[in-house]
Amino acid sequence: MLSQTIATDSLVTITFAIAVFGAVSMFGDQEQRQLNGGLIVFLAVAAFDALAVLVDLWEARGPLLWIGRLEPVVIFLYGPSIYLYVLRVTGKTPPFRRAALLYAGPMAVALPLFGAAAMLPRDVQVAMVASLPMPDSVEGERAAALMIAMQASFVAITFGFLVACWRVLDDNLRRVGSLFSSIEDRTLNWLRVVIVLIFFAWMQAALQPLLAGFYETGGWSDAVDAGVTLSWVAILVYFGIRQHSALQEPAPRARSLPGDDEVPEKYARSALSADRMRQLGDRMTHLMQRDALHRDPSLSLRRLAEHVGASPNYVSQTLNDHLGVSFFDFVNGFRVDEAEQLMRTTDRTFTEIALDVGFNSRSTFNSAVRKHRGTSPTALRKR
Repeated sequence: MLSQTIATDSLVTITFAIAVFGAVSMFGDQEQRQLNGGLIVFLAVAAFDALAVLVDLWEARGPLLWIGRLEPVVIFLYGPSIYLYVLRVTGKTPPFRRAALLYAGPMAVALPLFGAAAMLPRDVQVAMVASLPMPDSVEGERAAALMIAMQASFVAITFGFLVACWRVLDDNLRRVGSLFSSIEDRTLNWLRVVIVLIFFAWMQAALQPLLAGFYETGGWSDAVDAGVTLSWVAILVYFGIRQHSALQEPAPRARSLPGDDEVPEKYARSALSADRMRQLGDRMTHLMQRDALHRDPSLSLRRLAEHVGASPNYVSQTLNDHLGVSFFDFVNGFRVDEAEQLMRTTDRTFTEIALDVGFNSRSTFNSAVRKHRGTSPTALRKR
């Protein structure tokens, strides 16, 4: 049992250190602070949560008891903070008023429960914080009911925010596919891994009282929970420090021809005729073939629009409504065409071919070949 406690203590301590390091590092950089405001709050909450676990493991009482008392309230900030980070990194930064409401909502649920718990006798509060058996009294029953209410509210609210995060990431995947030809660093798939880990970790923690009858809780179970928590905190810090906005593009704004005014919404008030879309589609295809624009891994919708001489909105409308493809698939089609020629006429490796035709990695090359040719690069070369 001692080794299990030491393992849990070590994992939680590392989690605390990584969370503090990540939050302080991001807060100290102005650009990181603007992009990662929600993530900084999330990591600060994770650090406080880890500290509360350590206080419990150390069986610290007295002055440190307030940490355990506040922990059930502070963790309600997990949901809105990760959601605000996902919105910000996908280019959907909400106005301050909405962001404040996202934090105020969970607090409106947590604070009344906290107030009710604060009115209980001190020995009952200690039992709640230290997960000790509740006294056989009316106050003990009230405390047990409050703990269930807190757990249920936390799970419901946090689950709602995680689902909202997933939907934002789905929308981001569609958007970056319509704007960029290389999207590996823009899909934010690492955030999906974090969301899954968080979901299972918190569901297990919330259901632990119910699962106690099926397997022994505590001991190595706590160590596993601490290990999972360490995993998603480490992933958040590692990728969060490196992540830029999914829609960030260093290229200058595209010029528009007379009458091709850009509009904020997709095709809003667009007057492109079918004949105009056909002409624009032919011009895009011609320029892609003549200038081999697909070889540029950073080619974006805006850059293609610059070459074509039309607004990005008109180019996007032509791709979707006339050619029936997204920008991502349109460009990758030319990359796969050239890659197939190179595979048939040279003995160069797949990685060399992939990089030469504009792919950023072998994995994206493999996926594109399978999508556009229905087979693997190896099988395609043998045809």
